[in-house]
Amino acid sequence: MKVVQVLEDCSISGGGSTALEFKKGLFYIISDDLHNKLKIVIGHVLGVEIPFKEIYNQYKGQDLNNRKLLALRHGGGGDILFMTTGLHELKRMYPDSSLNVAISPAYLSLVENNPNIDGVIPLPISLTEWNKYHYHIIFENIIENSFMAQEYNAYDLFMMKMGLDVKAIPPERKIPEIFINDSEIDLILKKFKGIKIGKKSIGIQAEASSPIRKYLPHNFVKVGKALINKGYELFFFGSPNQENGINYLVQQCGEGSHKVIEDLRTALVVAKHMDYFIAPDSLFIHVAGAFRIPVIGIYGPFHSDLRMKYFEQSIGINAVTNCSPCFRHGFHPCIKGDPSPCLSLITSKHILQAFDELVVG
Repeated sequence: MKVVQVLEDCSISGGGSTALEFKKGLFYIISDDLHNKLKIVIGHVLGVEIPFKEIYNQYKGQDLNNRKLLALRHGGGGDILFMTTGLHELKRMYPDSSLNVAISPAYLSLVENNPNIDGVIPLPISLTEWNKYHYHIIFENIIENSFMAQEYNAYDLFMMKMGLDVKAIPPERKIPEIFINDSEIDLILKKFKGIKIGKKSIGIQAEASSPIRKYLPHNFVKVGKALINKGYELFFFGSPNQENGINYLVQQCGEGSHKVIEDLRTALVVAKHMDYFIAPDSLFIHVAGAFRIPVIGIYGPFHSDLRMKYFEQSIGINAVTNCSPCFRHGFHPCIKGDPSPCLSLITSKHILQAFDELVVG
């Protein structure tokens, strides 16, 4: 982590349509990855640095009643949901605590209305804001380049970082929650006529956030056509920058398929109304878990037990090669090919067989 001063007002892309805003003269707490990005894009406006250890009051299990805790994580939506179960446990233990998160603006909707989180700060966070809290927890690199991530389920890993005894916490409390209110549901469902009373709907996340975990589109087409022939409605979920790929899937699958290329909060409301989900190792596996929707996960670089072990109705399809799981994580394709060779071995037949098992189960 870095603590760096910004000399001019500026902004950079924070993913999707979001932007990270920096104000002149303020110091900001940022990850090493973001610092490297800033040096490339706006290096001329970076000023003085302060050693991170001088401002980090790490939480190590202290009594949090009448104290304010800040949990920070740059990164994707799955990472945000990994944090929430541990925060729920801390709120159980310390009901008079103030639990707060600092996360990317792109994922604020994942914690909206969450009763266990008292405050949400969009990144980047200034040193002025940072100093308002008694304790801090930083979740950077807890999965990336960590051998612990090869041995522990992600929800356990984040709880352990909070000083919690994961063996004492039952599995059902290691499943995240997403809170949607009725007014949101009524408003948003009017936009999606494909959700039909009495007809089963299947959500498919079209792409993972990382190219190393991307599944083959032509296999999703085979899966989609087979499921439509069985009478299901399909909903392909993705971000606006994935629209071309999703349009291809919908066009190839034909009638009975729909696209959900919306802001994340809208997508969450639609996702809540799916009967099943299919996704590569990425956000909507955890969204499905949060909504208790039966889900099939497609895994290569990581094993499914490290991500979806605690989801009650789930099947993980794990690639079997001499190099998987490799535990590679990030925004670069596999060094052995793009798409990842391990995921190329998981066929549409594997997914359809898993789906039949899920329905029967």
